[in-house]
Amino acid sequence: MTSHQTTCTLSFHGAAANSCPHSLSWVRCPRLATAPDFGDATSNNEKCTILDDDHPERHPHSRDLSEVLLYPSSGVVNLCTATTTTAHCNSTPLTCVTRTLVTNTEANKSGNEGEKKVLARGEAAEDAAALRSITAIAWVDCGGGDSEDDANSFGIVAAFSDGTVTSWRWTYDRHGDFHGWKEYVLIGNDPSSSSTIIHQHESILTLQESIADVSAVSLNPSSWLVGTASSSGILLSLSHVSPNDDKQMIHTVWTRQIGTHSTSSIHITHINHECFIFAGSASPRHNKVWVYTLSYSSSNADRIDTTISRQDSKPSWVVLPTLIVEEPHYHGCLLGHQDWITCFAWLDDIHPSKCDNGRGKEALLASSGHDAKIRLWKFTSVTNEVMNASLNGQEATNDNDGETIDVDSGNDDEDEANIDDLEEEEGEARLIIHHSSSNAYGHTAVSLEALLIGHEEAVTSLSWRNTTTNPSAKPCLLSSSMDRTILLWMEEDYEQDQITSGVWVPISRVGSAGGILGGSIGASLMGFVDATFSPGADRIVGHGYGGSLHFWSVVANEENPAEDEDVEKYRKEDVLLSARWLADPCITGHFRQVQDLAWDPDGEYLLTVGSDQTARLWAEVPTSGSSCRWMEVGRPQVHGYDMTSIVCVGGQDNDDGEPRHRFVSGADEKVLRVFDAPVSTLRLLSSLKRLRKPAVREGPDESKDVSWRVERAFLPSLGLSNKATADTEHESSKYAGPTNDDEFVNSLNTIESKHSHEFKLPSERDLGVTTLWPETRKLFGHDSELVSLDAYRAPVGSNHPTLVASSCKARNDVASAAIRLWNVKLGKCVGVLKGGHRSTASTLSFSKDGKYLASSGKDRRICVWRRHGVDSSDGNDNLTLYELSAATESAHKRIVWSVHFCPAYSNILASGSRDGFVKVWRVSESDDGSETKMEEITCFEPSSKAEKKSEPVTAVAFAERVLTSKKPGDLTSFAILGIGTESGHIEVWSIPILTCHTTPDSEKQIVPTLLQSMTGDNSHFYTVNKIAWRPLVNDDSNGTDTVELSLASCGQDCGVRIFHFTII
Repeated sequence: MTSHQTTCTLSFHGAAANSCPHSLSWVRCPRLATAPDFGDATSNNEKCTILDDDHPERHPHSRDLSEVLLYPSSGVVNLCTATTTTAHCNSTPLTCVTRTLVTNTEANKSGNEGEKKVLARGEAAEDAAALRSITAIAWVDCGGGDSEDDANSFGIVAAFSDGTVTSWRWTYDRHGDFHGWKEYVLIGNDPSSSSTIIHQHESILTLQESIADVSAVSLNPSSWLVGTASSSGILLSLSHVSPNDDKQMIHTVWTRQIGTHSTSSIHITHINHECFIFAGSASPRHNKVWVYTLSYSSSNADRIDTTISRQDSKPSWVVLPTLIVEEPHYHGCLLGHQDWITCFAWLDDIHPSKCDNGRGKEALLASSGHDAKIRLWKFTSVTNEVMNASLNGQEATNDNDGETIDVDSGNDDEDEANIDDLEEEEGEARLIIHHSSSNAYGHTAVSLEALLIGHEEAVTSLSWRNTTTNPSAKPCLLSSSMDRTILLWMEEDYEQDQITSGVWVPISRVGSAGGILGGSIGASLMGFVDATFSPGADRIVGHGYGGSLHFWSVVANEENPAEDEDVEKYRKEDVLLSARWLADPCITGHFRQVQDLAWDPDGEYLLTVGSDQTARLWAEVPTSGSSCRWMEVGRPQVHGYDMTSIVCVGGQDNDDGEPRHRFVSGADEKVLRVFDAPVSTLRLLSSLKRLRKPAVREGPDESKDVSWRVERAFLPSLGLSNKATADTEHESSKYAGPTNDDEFVNSLNTIESKHSHEFKLPSERDLGVTTLWPETRKLFGHDSELVSLDAYRAPVGSNHPTLVASSCKARNDVASAAIRLWNVKLGKCVGVLKGGHRSTASTLSFSKDGKYLASSGKDRRICVWRRHGVDSSDGNDNLTLYELSAATESAHKRIVWSVHFCPAYSNILASGSRDGFVKVWRVSESDDGSETKMEEITCFEPSSKAEKKSEPVTAVAFAERVLTSKKPGDLTSFAILGIGTESGHIEVWSIPILTCHTTPDSEKQIVPTLLQSMTGDNSHFYTVNKIAWRPLVNDDSNGTDTVELSLASCGQDCGVRIFHFTII
């Protein structure tokens, strides 16, 4: 066994946000809560750290707050922080994911329900929710509590498309007990539950439908009130976490159904030991805002007297030693909305000075939905004396108040008939809420304050500006809509006295009114599904349909007033009234599962393809200091078919081989497509390299002839092929590769920007429109949809050509199961490998020297093809370069998902299978070379198998570097093997490789050693589809005991992850 120590950090996680409303939250929390955590590691040789570029020594008890954006992707909650990028001259904020939280729950199932749905080709992005994803999130902050522990407790609640509700709590206290993030399941299947976790329900309840919205508040640091809205109605849950005598955390959950009508939104807020619960109906017409209250007290001594609000005395809902929660009470409904009510926003205490004058406390509730109208409801809380005086004998109370009423009861036909009249009567009390005797205010009157009309389509979210730092600031409301716009609303002032007029007007508009929000992807054309202010109200984020997150930063108007008498007015003016909003770099990613990935041969960038029909280019962008963050900087291909595979074939820009920056992609079609980078992409990559390393100029490859390249490409309407914008008169010769025409030999000298302000990172629209690569060739030959690709890149001076191997779907058809070999430069098939497989060859792998090609698939057979010829250009299309030299029947008991040759040892092959085993093989030849055989040298199971029957292995990959033994005189080398599993876990193992210096008897003692295990919050939520190690071009670790490596992975959770390893 090795004694190497491994340190791992999560460098990058890229994934689009789920296209669901209520999926954004921008909050303040301690910086440490957003740092990557590898505390789930299991190997004794692992050393796991928390990465924080700015404060590496941050103590857990530090209350150093940072602004954190939360958004879900598939079943993952992403925590994002902003840093400053040097790619813009004006220090533009760059927001990226710094930590992920992955649920440990399993899908709710009842019979055949809850099983994965197979998506048909072309289904919309939101149909990915059939794979079980998060549909809504809510932030819970206990910072308003009285104790120090209150300020150190907060968390997240997430609701899923299968009805699961789970939470993550972050806690640490002044006594030194540091807990960090821990998941507690409220509703659903928790495989990790044990005797220390207790769930108590009023009745056994498991939701089977998607949850539309979730809201939560903290009653105290240990108890959270959570409400969910779905087609089954409103469900309240009380989640209580406390330690027992053995200091084990006990989780107790109570549930309460308070409505059975279809509900599309819910919002909970609490004031003075009383919670307001607002729920929006989802009826075909005449929708209502249901209003509930729920009272609670913090101890038995302070038990609430509810005799005023209830005529009957009923027992409390939940009684705990330090908390008593009463039954929820229904007070009535607010009428006016004509379509589904999908969003709420609550603003508390809008006029603090009035409260001091005895005029009561005022708050605003904004509601909106599919009718595109925003209603502002004013909640005025006053004492009983003031309320009686204001009524003047008028009966304004609702008949339902004071009773516990089910929303199913009662006849609202008369109310619905008068909705049109209510539209005109703004300011009249619509509802009177009677509070418990413990409340400082006896009554709350609800009236319609304003009706905001400005959006043309459904309003998807509402958010109030945070005025904590400036209580005198006027309320400002932000709204997003499917009409592709985000509006900022503010109450208009009278010109003379600056007294509010009650008229709300839009003061700013961001987005793309009437235009397209993104690029050519259909999912980007439908507007915003969510938006919110940053905690400091100086930034805005908009969640575009399709998953992209758009950011804008406020830029104050720097113009000085013309007259001296206007100076005071200018200083008092709200900055948002005259400010401009500038777009910042977006968070983007695949919004359906990522099928394959490939590194640039020099490791400069990463290419990924997915079922969202796009190919995306990821590169490192320099940020403040010396750090870099990965982000999407290009979208080379936007296709009409789900993409399945990609491989980079470019090596050098000369006449002997394939040019650099060339890739081949496959999709659910029979054609391979070849793409070459345009000049605009080379300019972008060159600028990023210069910004990362200012002292380094372009390498030799960037200074080669680019006369044959075009400036950029475009995708014609109803087309599947990216076309060049340059003159296509000599298209065929130009696209074949570099020519002898040296007119633009030094053209890359003009690519490099001389000034940093000339460079700008691409926006979402740029990614989908102006970063496309031109398609230069099509390769025909397969009979069905493509499945797998791999490439052998011939080194400079080699007699062998660069080749691409491809396979397609085969249904027990030997002919369709054939593997084809392509010479991309010549644009022809140079070999058809038959007789190896009887069904689909699901994976292919060339050895580093190109001598062998391994294939495997559904027939559980591993085949090794050996090279025996040299390519020629004699026009013989039937030329076969490889022949079947070895095959192992039933190499595994189930389908073989992945094979990969070791780059350091071309005869070492690894395979991973659905049977849960990883096998390592040695390929050897007889002395005369007439016979080739495969020999199994070791077999092991993933460590993440735990108590499961098996852990299917879906991806394997060897690193280029090898480790050496630390024992004196031991010449054994250790190959580094990464594996990915069906459950989303990734592990790194060291495999002893026996050389000629070892004796044959030692082969029986080959024992792989686990170096690192990425499980829990650092793993994928679904199956890992592909992993690949970053190529080592300039390996600075040679001659030292330290190995620096990067591993990229992609999976069915729509995510792309990059891990950085340091092995000592």
